[in-house]
Amino acid sequence: MSDTHTRDSSWTTDLIWHYFHTVTTAAKTPAYRKFYSNQDPGDELDSRHRVYEMLVDEPLNTLPTLAATADESMENYKKSKLPWNQNNGGFLKAVNNQYWCGSIIKIVFVRYMGWKMAEPTARDQVSAARDPSKAVDWTIKNLENKVPVRASLGGAHYVGIVGHRTSGADGKITEFLCLDPWAYGIDGGNRNMKYAGSPTAFLGISKRDGAIWTYSNKAVAFVERPS
Repeated sequence: MSDTHTRDSSWTTDLIWHYFHTVTTAAKTPAYRKFYSNQDPGDELDSRHRVYEMLVDEPLNTLPTLAATADESMENYKKSKLPWNQNNGGFLKAVNNQYWCGSIIKIVFVRYMGWKMAEPTARDQVSAARDPSKAVDWTIKNLENKVPVRASLGGAHYVGIVGHRTSGADGKITEFLCLDPWAYGIDGGNRNMKYAGSPTAFLGISKRDGAIWTYSNKAVAFVERPS
């Protein structure tokens, strides 16, 4: 059967397409095996294209069903094996039921998108609050070089930045494509996101408009990558 996927042309840079569709090498996880053994016993997530299919094509993974109660919805979230699903039951079992949004982003970036094992250092952090223009330019430069960026929302949450596009007559509005470890986003309000024409609960958009840079109504505090 031929592959019918097409790139979402609305994004100027798009590391989802690059690392989960264009790049076809297996994404092995020896360094992080303990985090994935419960979640992915059959090594299904070694296949980049399989991860892309799960993110774009499959309702259970792409858009977990919101049930009558929060507990029922949580069970549907856990059924998704996407490697950035904060609520995945297998992952939570491996980390003593702690929530690791920033670490999950790092693990995904190391496994699939070429990040080094090292933690980002202070000199690699660009303060979005202090100088949004420089932070935006730095982030775009990394994306153009196929390097994803981790964004902190002031201690409340981490998301991964994996694409960008600009709009407005002066180009001052910049939108960033984000990976979110939470289904529907940290506050559950990300219900209308589409990627390549398909609805998805695990992608979102961060917007910089002038001096304001936010994701899900929370200010972006800084962005970073390993040196």
